[in-house]
Amino acid sequence: MKPILRKVDSGHNYSFSIHEDIYPFLYNHWHYHPEAELAYIRKGTGIRLAGDSVEQFEDGDLILLGADLPHYWRSDAVYFKENSGMQVEAVAIHFKEDFWGRDFLELPEMLAIKKLLQQAKRGIKISGKTKKMIIPKMEAMLKAANSGRIEGLLNLLQIIASSKDRVLLSSTGFTKMYDTADTERINDIYNYTFNNFKKQITVKKIAAAVNISPNSFCRYFKTRTLKTYWQFLIEVRIGNACKLLIENKMSVAAICYECGFNNLSNFNRHFKSIIQMNPLQYSKTYLQGK
Repeated sequence: MKPILRKVDSGHNYSFSIHEDIYPFLYNHWHYHPEAELAYIRKGTGIRLAGDSVEQFEDGDLILLGADLPHYWRSDAVYFKENSGMQVEAVAIHFKEDFWGRDFLELPEMLAIKKLLQQAKRGIKISGKTKKMIIPKMEAMLKAANSGRIEGLLNLLQIIASSKDRVLLSSTGFTKMYDTADTERINDIYNYTFNNFKKQITVKKIAAAVNISPNSFCRYFKTRTLKTYWQFLIEVRIGNACKLLIENKMSVAAICYECGFNNLSNFNRHFKSIIQMNPLQYSKTYLQGK
């Protein structure tokens, strides 16, 4: 991938940024920045890319993204409808790993946090009791001032570093490619996919949409993502299926066709391959956990 370098404003007289965002939707393109990012989705649903990870996000998600990890947040299609009245609410902290001094993370007391920030270069999803501890502390930090901001951030990172309630998102083999020359084409591929994954997509159609020859498209995509375009498309479709299963308003068969699959057995096979359980088991597991 060739993501955009994004500059993060730390705010006047502050060494790092913490802010509350309220938007009609999220659509921030494939980008990266030298700051680590701790993001809490207070309200909103959509798709999140982090490295080569493709997942749906939902209310309450808490994600730690390491420095220079390419990522992309995009709201579900319903948010883009005119006069939808919907909003996404998020709290985000951005900080450079060395903002407290180059040698700070070399202190023996900081070893766990240093390891955490290294792991975060693959992206980390935080859940369970740890998430319940972190969220109110992030909300409180919106009003913190002076050294209280730094103390608060250290406390957050220490809690996460000491926790087992976390899952790495991106694979160890993901290769970061930061030449921005081709950024718009990558975003065109993503946008076409997110707008059309419910329909039949062919190499000829998507190659024409992003102005690449059909013979070059598949190779082009794989060399930049370490996965085939069809793997990516299936992950997007299965992610949307998970969202619909959680909503519990449609049958499995209806969800299959709504997400772009042409037969139920094919849908079930791909779902189990990615989620490690079939759609009915997934729906049952989620409902039991509510």
